[in-house]
Order: sequence, then C-alpha cells, then structure tokens
Amino acid sequence: MQRLNDRDILLDAALGAGLNGDFERAKQILLSMPTNDPRAVFNLGWYKMRDGDLHGGLENLNAGRFINCFGSRRIEGKIWAGEDLNGKVLLLRSEGGFGDQVINFRFANEFKELGANVVVSCDPQLSSLFSRHGFICVDNIAAEKVYYDFWVPSMSAAYTLKHTYETLSGKPYIKANPKKLYSKRDTIKVGVRWSGNPEFEHEQHRRFDPSLMVDLHNISGTTFYSLQRDENLVHGLPFSDLKDEMKTWDDTAEIIAGLDLVITSCTSIAHLSAAMGVETWVVVPVLPYYTWVLPGEKSPWYDAVRLFRQEVYGDWTAPFERVREELIKKTGGL
Repeated sequence: MQRLNDRDILLDAALGAGLNGDFERAKQILLSMPTNDPRAVFNLGWYKMRDGDLHGGLENLNAGRFINCFGSRRIEGKIWAGEDLNGKVLLLRSEGGFGDQVINFRFANEFKELGANVVVSCDPQLSSLFSRHGFICVDNIAAEKVYYDFWVPSMSAAYTLKHTYETLSGKPYIKANPKKLYSKRDTIKVGVRWSGNPEFEHEQHRRFDPSLMVDLHNISGTTFYSLQRDENLVHGLPFSDLKDEMKTWDDTAEIIAGLDLVITSCTSIAHLSAAMGVETWVVVPVLPYYTWVLPGEKSPWYDAVRLFRQEVYGDWTAPFERVREELIKKTGGL
C-alpha cells in the first residue's frame, strides 16, 4: 500500500508531465494511483474531458468537492436528479469564482425550459447582471433561507443535465446594452485583459508579461482599451484604461458589448465576453482550465471563443505571435 508521501510524489510527477505536454504519461501516472484517492480521481477528470468524455470528466471533478478544490459545501435539501420540474422551484447555486459563476449561469435557462421556477444564488456583485435575464437572484449566503423543491450545485449542472460535448450549447446567454466608446476612425475596438484572480490555485501557470498583450496596440486598424481592473495594473498605458469605468459587472458588460473583440488570458472577463457572444480570443497555458481542455482552437462551451495555446511551458512567444498574425489579418494592419 502506498504511503501518503508516495502519492504526493506521484501527483507532482503527473503535474510535471502535464506541464511538459506529455499528457499520456501524466494520465498513466494518475491511473496508477489508488482509486480511492480523490486527488487522483479529480485530476483524471481533466484528461477524460481532453479525450472527449465531458460527462465522465465532470463526474471525476465532483471528487474535488471532498478536498475543497471544486465547488462549495453542500446545503440542505434534495439535489435534483431528473424529477419532473413543472411547477417546482429549483435553486441553481452558483459556485467558484466570478468566471465559474458566469460559465454555469447558462444552465438557468435549461432548467427554466424544463418547467422549473428558477432561483439563482450567486455572489452579490453578479446579482444585478444575472437578474436582468429574468431570474430571481439571491445572495449565496441567504440561499438556504429561500424555499426550493430541489437545488443543483452550478459547477455540476452540466453533469446533472447529462451533457456531452455534442449537446452542450455555445450560444450567447448574457446581454447588455453597448456602451459608446471613443475609437479612432475605421478601426476595430479591442479590449484586453492580461491577468485574472491572483488567488486562483494555478495562477502562476497562466501568468505572462503584460507587455506581450500591451504591445499589440501598435497594429494599425485597432483602438485598444484596457479591461484590467484590480491587480497587475500597468501604468502609463498607450491606450484607454477603463478600470475606473468598470465599477460593477453591469458596467463591465456594457463596455464589452461595445467592443468588437476581446483578447484576454483565462479570466472571468473571457467568460463574460464569450457568454455575450462577443468575439473572444483567449490565451491559455499548456494545462488550461477545463472549459478549454479539448484540443484545437475552438471550445464547445462558447461559439465566440478562439483559443491561442501555449506550446512550451514558461514560453509565451508562440501564442502571442499567432495573436499578432491573426489580428493583422483581421484588421488589414501592419
């Protein structure tokens, strides 16, 4: 029987193999671990999804609930398991960071189509944005005081609904009135965001030098705007800095609605922009978040997304060269 520290060594080896792009070796290491180790089960979910098994992968990710790396604590009441929802109240309980909550807000519409009266609990900062789409929204903390017949943890909603990659919809599901933004004549309006939540567990793997993003502004035919708000700010930007105008998520959605293109790392802005149907280019690391795990430059989660993948861990040159090339093609600029 393997000792705990042996399992830690195997987990580190699997992570190292994955970061080096040796996904098959990483998967085999995880498969060699005991099937009752929730860390191995959780990490195998990523590889199942990469192999095309969304439902099986999400089932594995659920193991992360036991080690506090996926979702949140259980609340009172019955989790929906396929019962008739006509006339029933269903609580869709948002989980994770802002991006996770945006990703899974889409499923409120599916439960509504199944006949449920849907209540969405979420972070208070997202409540106004979500409630404008026809749903009662409550604070996550107050959710347990609301009456509901069933509830669904949002990060497992796709699993509960038995989605596969073939049934998952990438259509827009968040709307906002576009904010009028100043732009140079005959240019496309490009919003950029170079980093996300610094508390994200693997933030160090998706971080790059902001200059790689900022330097794209010199491509002719573009007007750039910074969507970086709270952290990793760059002072003296050579284009419009909108941080002071992004006071709420409603403000941010209106700004994004007024853009032609958003270029971002894997952040909540990427998910909001894509959920709104705005063309969104996401620069992702070798080991990307599970929404970007399928190989290729598209994602079944969002029709509006195009992915620019890091090829070598620690080296962001290749994806940004491709971003520059594609932006020049799009604008006809140099």
